Amino acid sequence: MYLTDLEQHRGVHVDAERVLRIAILHDMAEALTFDISKGYLSYLGERGRLIKKEIETAAWKHLTSRLEPNLSKYYLRLQKEYAENKSIEAQVVHAADSLDILLQIVDLRRRGYPLNVIRDLWDETTKKIQRTPVRSARNVLRLITKEACSI
Repeated sequence: MYLTDLEQHRGVHVDAERVLRIAILHDMAEALTFDISKGYLSYLGERGRLIKKEIETAAWKHLTSRLEPNLSKYYLRLQKEYAENKSIEAQVVHAADSLDILLQIVDLRRRGYPLNVIRDLWDETTKKIQRTPVRSARNVLRLITKEACSI
């Protein structure tokens, strides 16, 4: 919600309820799929990206399968919105997810993980945030980077 609040403060219209719904369903689906690493699937190229998308979609369908049909359809539309990453709400969730990865990396560094082990994930995730249209995420990235440099 922090990014939502920051974007709203900047004057961007962000539907906070949709952000929460997308984020919660995304995290629930990740709980089922164990947050499949893009790194693992990158060895498969485009096929890996498609596999990840297929698994995540299947998890969302599983989560919504026993709901009332109209509600299930609504949540599946939210999943599609998240996957396409075109709405500001989906972009906020993607940005927050990436920032979370960076915070986990900072924590790993504090615990003594060598930088060379996590450098690729840091670089990839940082580039992703630098490309996001969610300007507040780029501002938070600067704070996290400053923190990471102090370790």
